[in-house]
This record gives sequence, structure tokens and C-alpha cells, in this order.
Amino acid sequence: MVIGRNDTVRKFIALTLAAACATAAMPAHPEGSVTATYRYHEVHGSKLYIETFGTGAPIVFLHGGLRFFDTNFARQRDYFASFRKVIGIDRSGHGHSPDTAQPFSYVQMAEDTAAVIEQLGLGPVDVVGHSDGGNIGLILARDHPQLVRRLVISGANLRAALPADELKRRSQWTPQQIAEKAREIATKLPPNFRTEYEKVSPDGAEHWWTLVTKSYQLWSTPVVIEPADLKTIKLPVLVMAGDQDFTPIEETLEIYRNLAQGQLIILPGTGHGTMTQRPQLANLAMREFFERADKDKEPP
Repeated sequence: MVIGRNDTVRKFIALTLAAACATAAMPAHPEGSVTATYRYHEVHGSKLYIETFGTGAPIVFLHGGLRFFDTNFARQRDYFASFRKVIGIDRSGHGHSPDTAQPFSYVQMAEDTAAVIEQLGLGPVDVVGHSDGGNIGLILARDHPQLVRRLVISGANLRAALPADELKRRSQWTPQQIAEKAREIATKLPPNFRTEYEKVSPDGAEHWWTLVTKSYQLWSTPVVIEPADLKTIKLPVLVMAGDQDFTPIEETLEIYRNLAQGQLIILPGTGHGTMTQRPQLANLAMREFFERADKDKEPP
């Protein structure tokens, strides 16, 4: 997630409101005969909650900030589980996964994801990452290319949008100042962000404030990934964004143009919540991307 540009936090709240309300109406899990499992995995001192649905070639889903798998990818889960194995990971401190004392880190989250893929014995997998999950997906592809076959990112960003001097100033804030900023952000979020978290979090309702605080600090990461590092990613990457996303289109284009096998789709009339606001279009684009990559390998 990117913060700071043109009061981006308020823009994020406005853009995700409709998506969040739509998500709240989705069922908790796929119905019918789709095989489902729910279990925890220990990785790097964290206990991560993993859901799997369906059978077939695996797709790993990486959720956005303040969300978790069920709330971020309900429409993708139900759709892809009918013909693929869907794997959803709740990151440390998010959703069903308990928090640790460690700060949130994109690099550590990518390492945790790599460990889960290896523990499950999946081999190269398709990965879908939204917002913070997209950032994690790029780092995963950079650092563990042997584990990723194809990658879809939506609403990812390269850097915090705050000027360097403002980032430095905020890095010197007291814990009280950070907590006040976090509460300011939290009070402007759609109410269901918190209520959905409280329903499933093993850390208790009051830990919500810790989640928001640690997320705010994560979003202040000066550089998520360098454009030069993007050039080292050789696998196919579909770069997705809404035309009203809070990551500027220019920055989305920068990501796309620095990828060796980048593809680009901008969803019209869509904000940051691509997966919930335009699920049919997003799902079609992702399925076509995954299947075309296989077809492109076929002899003429």
C-alpha cells in the first residue's frame, strides 16, 4: 500500500468503501462439493492460517492490508476453486493468524510465503497478490523465482509517496504520535474492516489497534522494491490496477515497463478494490493470463 500522496489515506478509504460493503455480503466459504481444508503452519516463528479449496494446479492468494483471505478474495476463491486448487494465506497478525512482537515487513512476509509454498510441497505456483499482497508477490518473485510460475499483482506500489524529509520526520515520531495517527486512519475506515477482523482474530478485539498501527508503519516503507530489481524478474507478471486506484497510474506503468515479461490491464471505472468491485472482469483477465501462458508454450 502507498500512503501520503494527495492525502492518500482518505482516498483509500473512499475507494474501498463500496468494495468492503460488497465483501461483507459474501459467504464465509464455498458451498457444495469443493474440497476444503483449514489449518495452521509454523513458519519463522509465526503461526499462519492456511485455507485450501478445490483440486488442480495451485494458485496462492496474498491479501491486502487490514484484510485477510476470506474478505479480500471471496469472489476469486469461489470461482477458481471450481477448477483449480486455491490456497489462501492469512499473514501474521491478519485474520485468523495470531500476531507476533515483530514489526510488519514486506521482505519477511515474502519469506513467510516462500516457506508456506515449500512446506506444502507445491513447486512453482501461480500467485495473486492484491495491494500489500502485490508488493509481497513482487518480492517473492525477485527472491524466490523457483517458487513462482506466474504472478498477478493489483494495486501494488514501488515506494511510499511521502517526500523523503517527511518520511524522516515521521520516523522520529513517538509511539504516542504513531498511535494517534493510526487511530485517525482507523476511525475513517469502513466499519466492517474492524468487525470482520474481530470475528476471527485469535488476538482479541482490542488488537485491532495494533494491527492498524503496524500496518501504518509498514506503509511508510520508503522503498518497497527498486525498479532495477523488477528487471531481474523474468517470469510473466500481469500488472492490474483500477483507473481510479490510489497508486498513480504512472507508478503502475513504471512497474509494468520494468518487468521483462510484464502484461498490463487497467480496469475501467474501478478503484483500489479490483477483486471485489469488478470480480468478473478481474477473474476473466487472470484466467486468460494463466491459461495463455500455458498455450504460449505449445508448439505451433
